Amino acid sequence: MGITQKTPSAEIDDYIAQQVERITNALIYNLQYIGERCLTAARETNSYKDQTGNLRSSLGYVIVCDGKIVFQSNFEVVKNGGEGAKTGAQFAKEIVRQFPEGIVLLVVAGMNYASYVSATGRDVLDSAELLADKLVPQFLKQLGFN
Repeated sequence: MGITQKTPSAEIDDYIAQQVERITNALIYNLQYIGERCLTAARETNSYKDQTGNLRSSLGYVIVCDGKIVFQSNFEVVKNGGEGAKTGAQFAKEIVRQFPEGIVLLVVAGMNYASYVSATGRDVLDSAELLADKLVPQFLKQLGFN
């Protein structure tokens, strides 16, 4: 049984790996907070009448790290919108493929008519997007990313 001694470069590599993991975890944690805030903003809008509950049920978010979902919100069923919750989660998983690298927060409205409702001037995800545009730079600044 031999004793192996770490070289200084191996120690540096370990330290760097630990710091990358720490920062990644902090980013994911903060993106969860932002995702929840955005989701709340999107669900609380009263700019459209959600007759079936499917559109509001299709609202949710995922956090992606290097192409893999590391966190998914619940796609809460509203009224009888079980189809919307299922469709929203599936839609989010499809979009993930477009982001094979990096850490990404994706907030979605999964029903195929969400863009039509939004185009008529109703707030489906608009307030959520504005909130994310405000919160993300703030938290990046707090983490030391200018």
